[in-house]
Amino acid sequence: MKKALSLFTLPIVLFCFTSQLVLASDTGGYAGTVSITLSAGTQATPSYKVVSAGVSADPVYTGVITSVTSNTISFGTETDSEGTETNPFVTGVFKSTVKVPVLTASLNSGSVNSIAVTYAGAGFTAGNPPEVVIDFPDGDGDEANATAALDGSGTVNAVTVGTGGGGYSVAPTVSLVAGPHFVRLTESGSSDVGRCFLITDNNASRLTLDISRLATGESLTNILQADYSIEIIAANTLGGMMGITQGDCPIAVGDRNTADLVYLWDTDKAMYVPYFFYTGNGGSRPAGWYNRNKMRSGLQNDALIYPDEGFIIARRTNSTATINIVGGASEVNQKLRLPAVGQQVVMNNPFGVDVLLGEIIPSQFFGTSASDFRTGASDSDTNADIIFFLSGSTWTQYWYKTGVNDGVTRVATAVAKAGSGGSGAMTNSDVSLASGSVTGLASCDASGGTSGIDHNASEYVKVSLSGTAPAAGMSITFSEVAGQRINDNGTYEVDDNGTDVTVGSGLTPVVAYSTVNATHEIVARGSGYVVVKGRRDVNFNSGKGTPAWSTGDGGAGYSGTATVYFVGGGGSGGVGTAAVSGGAVTGITVTSGGTGYTSAPQVVVTGGGWRKIGAADAVKDGDLLGSTEGMIIMRRNPSGALTYIEAINPNKQK
Repeated sequence: MKKALSLFTLPIVLFCFTSQLVLASDTGGYAGTVSITLSAGTQATPSYKVVSAGVSADPVYTGVITSVTSNTISFGTETDSEGTETNPFVTGVFKSTVKVPVLTASLNSGSVNSIAVTYAGAGFTAGNPPEVVIDFPDGDGDEANATAALDGSGTVNAVTVGTGGGGYSVAPTVSLVAGPHFVRLTESGSSDVGRCFLITDNNASRLTLDISRLATGESLTNILQADYSIEIIAANTLGGMMGITQGDCPIAVGDRNTADLVYLWDTDKAMYVPYFFYTGNGGSRPAGWYNRNKMRSGLQNDALIYPDEGFIIARRTNSTATINIVGGASEVNQKLRLPAVGQQVVMNNPFGVDVLLGEIIPSQFFGTSASDFRTGASDSDTNADIIFFLSGSTWTQYWYKTGVNDGVTRVATAVAKAGSGGSGAMTNSDVSLASGSVTGLASCDASGGTSGIDHNASEYVKVSLSGTAPAAGMSITFSEVAGQRINDNGTYEVDDNGTDVTVGSGLTPVVAYSTVNATHEIVARGSGYVVVKGRRDVNFNSGKGTPAWSTGDGGAGYSGTATVYFVGGGGSGGVGTAAVSGGAVTGITVTSGGTGYTSAPQVVVTGGGWRKIGAADAVKDGDLLGSTEGMIIMRRNPSGALTYIEAINPNKQK
């Protein structure tokens, strides 16, 4: 067992143990399934993988908050297609203590004819049976439906089929809208969008929430406000992620000594808890997930995994295995949880794409305050916060070096286009961090020609600008571009009422900001201009605002040369350096072009201070956290308090 112990003994010493496609949800993002391969292992030498749980792709409820208290949020009634008002929830179904039943459907001639209760669950509120959901048929036919009944002890004692549907060639999955669920904030523009709160109880219109994970100074009334949009998502649970029947479980089942293990981090007890899928023993213990150390605790199918957490799988079977994770990849920034001093969190990768180590903690959050990711003087600095990546059975530990761009207050940004070098390599001309003023707008064709252009037919805008025009294929952002509003035909200016205005008519055309004020891909460029796709909606007027363009921002607070990585675009290996003057990045030089950049990559500017313990002083900002992998954040900052920092989402639309 030496290798098995090495994996978990190392964190025990370091962590001071005492014993996370289709457009999905209002937060924006993509849903789908990813396959994860687990390497073969043995009981003596397991292989390990940190796996991201992510979040449920489909909400069970979306709505707008009507009122908030210190730990509850309430909602109004709803009106169905017949005009009948109903309450939004079934009382008690979202209680975090509810144990979800295991239901099994049987077919007869392609229809569902019965649903057996193989495990009755527990914790439901008498008189309030949960909604039954039956999967759609895999062939042509109608979906079946059913209703659940409760006994006096709060367990499901029967499920009665209403309509059996048709077109089922295999028995469908039957589930209940019940058990652990989260409220997730979806309010566009809120800095807390994506924050999740566990529902601990509910009545017909009110949800009681767990507020134990609020940071110092936070309150529920500040984060979830009246009129804010939210959604309710099913919590990931051990059974939900890894199967509730032996046939559904993708890893080895058996007894506590032979089955593969899943480790969940217990924040309250500050320890990993191992679980395994037990095949049952004739009835005294039903098949399902159990705590390997406390089997008498009963079935643990509903062991909770928070949306920002991951879990560790120990493969103890001498063959590879594949598990499929279904969930969503968000397109909004995420609140990353830094636990309090002495604590840690097994955290998923919430973005669904490979992420550089240098992207995980934004540069402005390094420092020594209670809310910072604490930097260190060396790899033996016991006050430095640590990030762990897991590969096979090896933990790799990273820390951030004090004095290396650890005073950044605004992160620098830049844009790039497809690589123009050999084999798609990035070159200096393929990246831009520039800005200037906008001096004119005109309707044009795709190459910038304006002669004989019919405004009605034009789908492009020629934007005249100061400075060197960025290259075609790059993104450019315009701001405060304004002018006299024009009508759809472009022949007249218009007033506040939409009335056409002709010169000398005595009417005053309205001056407004243009819809060109956004981020666009440059279609073409020439001397002093770029072409973007869109319809011109104003006659340019330089007298309103400060019309400007930019392809990036130099940031603020940099103390020395920063590191640049080119991520995505079909390529790899592109690296550069960012020159700094006056605390801002002033230019980017490609030092290694990489290969294969057939489309525009993301430009990631990092501080350059990440180091790997035991790897001398080599910069490790470019080490990758895989799209389906997770990490462990260990907080050793002596003054570290529970804190949420905003991690920039690489999927976010610029």
